[in-house]
Amino acid sequence: MQAIVQDSYQGIDALTVRTRPVPRLTPLAVRIETRYTPVMPYDLLTESGQLQQLRPVTLPMVVGYGFGGIVREVGRLRQSKLVNQPVIGAQFSGSHQEQILSTLPPLLLPVPHGVSLAAATTVIGGADAAYFALKKSHVQAGATVLVTGASGSVGTYLLQLLHLFGIHTVAIAHSSRHDLLQALGADQILAYDRPLAEQTADLSAVTQVIDLAGAASLLDQLTAMLGPVSLLSLALTDYHPQDPQQRFTFASGAIMPADYRWLLQQLATKKLTAVIQEQYPFTDVKRAQHRLTTAHAAGRILLTYNQEVTA
Repeated sequence: MQAIVQDSYQGIDALTVRTRPVPRLTPLAVRIETRYTPVMPYDLLTESGQLQQLRPVTLPMVVGYGFGGIVREVGRLRQSKLVNQPVIGAQFSGSHQEQILSTLPPLLLPVPHGVSLAAATTVIGGADAAYFALKKSHVQAGATVLVTGASGSVGTYLLQLLHLFGIHTVAIAHSSRHDLLQALGADQILAYDRPLAEQTADLSAVTQVIDLAGAASLLDQLTAMLGPVSLLSLALTDYHPQDPQQRFTFASGAIMPADYRWLLQQLATKKLTAVIQEQYPFTDVKRAQHRLTTAHAAGRILLTYNQEVTA
């Protein structure tokens, strides 16, 4: 099988697509025919060596951790009813490969009827991070939350979740994404590529900022205008607000399997919508990852595998 491999810290252009042996099925394992993997900023940071202290790895390694695919074989200690079922999951030993051997049952989730496998794959590293941020914020209905990076793979879900729980939202993204943010339920929209001071005259009193963009310069502009707010960032590990009444917190963590099942059910009942920006064949991984850094975000970029095979 083919896999996307990182064997240096030279970034995107040093990635290679190479043939690797198919792993042997074990009693607790499930063999999955990969269909989609999400392209994540996490991958790019790993490839450039920026996460070496937080995530020590041994090179060479297969990149990526989220996936969506079809179960093709199960070990004797796994449920046979999984065979031919669409699933999503996390594979921390690397997911960007044509086949995945999943050995941790909690990290493998069946996709409910009515949800496309592509849409379900966006939950990994997208909806899950958004739901984590929502829980970590402890924000209550009726509050006003400002979201930076609102048009990205996490932000598009966070806006919908905040709206679902009765929270007023202010979304910040590039001006070209105004229509998308409006469709996702944003109550007010600011464009970071235009002077912010001119856009905030009628801004609701913001209770909390949830930062997904990780741009300290943008936070500097916002904190100078917002007064005593709480700031929660999933992107910056350290930030010092200008106002001593403003409190900053960095958060990183995971949600529970039951939370994943709830998110998938929200997709099935159309209470949440997956936003997919583009799809690329996995052999075009370099182009896909460069798009993540150069294009204005509009949801998730996916890599595709085995698309000629029908489930």
